[in-house]
Amino acid sequence: MTTVAVCRTCGAEPLEDAQFCHSCGSRLDSADTHPEYKQVTVLFADVVHSMDIAAAVGAERLREIMTELANRAAEVVQRYGAAVAQFTGDGIMAVFGAPVALEDHAVRACRAALGIQDETVRLAGDVKEHDGLDLQLRVGLNSGEVVAGEIGSGAFGYAAIGEQVGLAQRMESVAPAGGVMLSESTARLVGGRAVLGETEMVRIKGADAPVAAHRLLGMSEEHRDVGRTELNLVGRQWEMAAIESLLDRAIDGSGAVVGVVGSPGIGKSRTVREVTAMAAVRGVDVFVAFCESHASDVPFYVVARLLRAAFGVGDLEAAAARAQVRARVPNADPEDLLLFDDLLGIADPEVKLPKIDPDARRRRLTALVNAASLARQTPAVYVVEDVHWID
Repeated sequence: MTTVAVCRTCGAEPLEDAQFCHSCGSRLDSADTHPEYKQVTVLFADVVHSMDIAAAVGAERLREIMTELANRAAEVVQRYGAAVAQFTGDGIMAVFGAPVALEDHAVRACRAALGIQDETVRLAGDVKEHDGLDLQLRVGLNSGEVVAGEIGSGAFGYAAIGEQVGLAQRMESVAPAGGVMLSESTARLVGGRAVLGETEMVRIKGADAPVAAHRLLGMSEEHRDVGRTELNLVGRQWEMAAIESLLDRAIDGSGAVVGVVGSPGIGKSRTVREVTAMAAVRGVDVFVAFCESHASDVPFYVVARLLRAAFGVGDLEAAAARAQVRARVPNADPEDLLLFDDLLGIADPEVKLPKIDPDARRRRLTALVNAASLARQTPAVYVVEDVHWID
């Protein structure tokens, strides 16, 4: 049997001569790696002034630095589902959406790009201390259609080919040191989930005219519909009347839970936007969190996001967030607050967490959240989107 490069079901790299994937159990078949069109996001990351670094530290030390950087970057892109990763000598290339199709490939690529930059900053501290050099990366992203499959007889592995791959590399070439640059196509796909800079017209190799690009500044804690023009909602009178009635009852003190279920494109998110608009008109606070496919195995991921929104700490630094939490629940047990900080991702690394049984930890956190919720004097609407990806 010819060993395939990656499992087309889960993207894992199979063991040598295996007939079934050790990760998901799917049958491996080299015929499955035939070339096919894929909608993907391509990531290129490259070390700034790599030749100068090579001249300063020598080949052996350069290899150590690049090996550590490549390992850290590969770990990040694999965490976000990139099944194709290649070392380019002074950087890496990764493809999100092939061979396993990903609905949110652009969002995953953006999170991976920021994660790679974070890892580079940490590694740069060691390089600065050891070698006295500044280590920085440029990262570029582009989304579009490519042809993906094995190259040649398979000796070169699984790869993506097409104009979109080259444009991703061009985006990397115009990115600032330590920054991430997105093409217009990627920016359109992540406009509601990412924080982007203003449109920049940049000149790239092979293009006669400047092309639009955006600097990736960060990822948003909530969905934002950028530039969306809403038309009147039609055909949902009964559903909206029922939800409006439940909302009014909740305002009067009788809470309710509403599940919105349907096939893709049927209007679930639009219904949610209508409800949040109703709540805003009535002066009701709305707190939003969403599940993400790459975090489906992270326990309490969406719970933590929803609580961060409810406590108003989503955009705060850790120290300010901890102060905000304590202002909201001033009478809470100090140990419970430490556990709550850990759940929200704002814990002080210098403070040790209490050693508590998992069941007891869950009970104490639940009691704390319930106490904070019952202390509210005004109604609220909590929205959890994309629940099919919940952990």
